[in-house]
Amino acid sequence: MILVDTSIWIEFFKSNPVFVNEIESLLVSKNVITIEPIFAELLFGSRNDYERKIILSYWKVLPKIKFPEGSFIESADFANKRNYHNVGIGLIDSILSKAVIENKHLIWTLDKKILNNMDDKLIYKSH
Repeated sequence: MILVDTSIWIEFFKSNPVFVNEIESLLVSKNVITIEPIFAELLFGSRNDYERKIILSYWKVLPKIKFPEGSFIESADFANKRNYHNVGIGLIDSILSKAVIENKHLIWTLDKKILNNMDDKLIYKSH
């Protein structure tokens, strides 16, 4: 499964053809998974009811990685041990990174900080 990061979703919602075709293909093949922080970021950045409606429509149908109680504390500890705060990786991206590693998914992102600090085997390369 591919965890599509906020940066990729933004390009998709802007109808960037480089991303639209790939995401649509992944969605059809049921290879996309998400987590709440990604859609919280998307919703936070929405500018009107139309955008909110579209974002929420994807949120409702996508499979999700669930977080047990204490998992954000564990993500903060995970990030601290990897010195993420000194390379500019924040808590939300730490949560994404930990979720990808623990659940054996790939991440598709444009975030250079994640790309530079994540094992290359965990990075989805678009076709």
